Amino acid sequence: MIAVDTNILVRAILGDDPRQSPIARKAIENARDILVPITVLIELAWVLKSVGWTRVRIHRALGILALQPTVHLDRSAEVLAALEDFKSGPADFADYLALRQAKALGARKLLTFDRKLANAPGAERLVRP
Repeated sequence: MIAVDTNILVRAILGDDPRQSPIARKAIENARDILVPITVLIELAWVLKSVGWTRVRIHRALGILALQPTVHLDRSAEVLAALEDFKSGPADFADYLALRQAKALGARKLLTFDRKLANAPGAERLVRP
């Protein structure tokens, strides 16, 4: 098994670098088993958003990546659940992933200042008294 860094996935998905993109795609295509660390997924979602991708497009790209038979996601159950939350909710993917991980680790709630995440089950917004 090999692991990939965010820049490999970004180059392969965006195809934005004439030298690196084909190399990244070929490496992914030739790999039998690819591990995608959770931090790489968070960064990938952020990069895609920063280049103007919509929520729907980001969800689709991460979902396609997750369904590849050669791809193994770090903490896949939490990632897939966070992807579903992200699909219909207003918060960022990273926020939903933090919430899902907190629940998986036994936390009864995740405290946040994020108004978008605060409405998700298991999240609680802190406000000034």
